[in-house]
Amino acid sequence: MAKRNPGTKSNAQCGFTLIELLVTMVILSFGLLGTAGLTTGIIRGNFFSKNITSATVIAQTELEAVQNKGYTGANTTNFPSSAATVSMGGVNFSRTTTITDNSPASNMKTIAVTVTWNEADNAARSVALQTILAQ
Repeated sequence: MAKRNPGTKSNAQCGFTLIELLVTMVILSFGLLGTAGLTTGIIRGNFFSKNITSATVIAQTELEAVQNKGYTGANTTNFPSSAATVSMGGVNFSRTTTITDNSPASNMKTIAVTVTWNEADNAARSVALQTILAQ
């Protein structure tokens, strides 16, 4: 049997102290909380990007519809300026089409489409696209 020196620890005394474990748990908790905050920020950003993409698609679709009607068909009778509601991806978008005759010059029309919506935090957002039709 081997003799032990009186100043050495036995196998039962090796390991971490309670203070070391508590400090480790606090550091690990701060790291996990930071990761959780980053994850929620990323999810919010993805939702915002999805809404911008949807609004751009809605505006582009309306601009293409006006262009398909041609110069004479691009009027307030076919495309009233009152707001139309379009639902996409669980969000309600409000689309307004404005047709301005003789702008920016005679025999030209400026077509502007604005799409607005409210984010989850009730912040109002919008996307505006415009084009010019010539006779």
